[in-house]
Amino acid sequence: WRTNRSNFHTSPDGMVTPGCINISPAWFQQGREVHGFLPEVSAALKGDAGRNIMTSLQRSGIIVSAALRVMHPDLYWAGMETQVRLGKWASRYELDKMHYHLQRWTSVFNVVSIICNRRSPPHRDPKCRPAAFDIMTTAGRYHPVVMDFMNLGIKFLYDSGSILASSCRLVRHYMNVEEGNQIVTAWHMRDSIHNFVGTPS
Repeated sequence: WRTNRSNFHTSPDGMVTPGCINISPAWFQQGREVHGFLPEVSAALKGDAGRNIMTSLQRSGIIVSAALRVMHPDLYWAGMETQVRLGKWASRYELDKMHYHLQRWTSVFNVVSIICNRRSPPHRDPKCRPAAFDIMTTAGRYHPVVMDFMNLGIKFLYDSGSILASSCRLVRHYMNVEEGNQIVTAWHMRDSIHNFVGTPS
């Protein structure tokens, strides 16, 4: 459902391209989180635009990391330790592109999903760490939307400029945007990357 065309709506003014991309300086490609595969730079960073994408994410990476430092200090330090270990690993094995992007990645989260004009049915995010917080920010011009944390019985107004944090692996959540332009950045940590470098839970 995450990339199914039927879950996206068109931009009323053509300013936003509906879709979803995942950006990471080092992660396992889909289906390759089993033993024997190694982390790779995400596809979005491999092309010529990779440097511009990395630069455009730096400020928001710092902001969400600072927020996590306040909300969940242990997770912040685990994320920091993971990034340092990944950088040393990439340097040791002369993975130059990965090392380049890790040096410029300003977030303690190891993946950001950028989601434009998508309806999100009720779901959990099974690849995230169980005890981890994901941080979701939203921007754009759209009618008021509610983020529903279903199994907690909590609903939040999710207006442009909002930031929410939750254990999205444990909390079933959804929101529905039917019109307007909405861009969500969802920052999360992949358990498999923490495990790969041996970061303690």
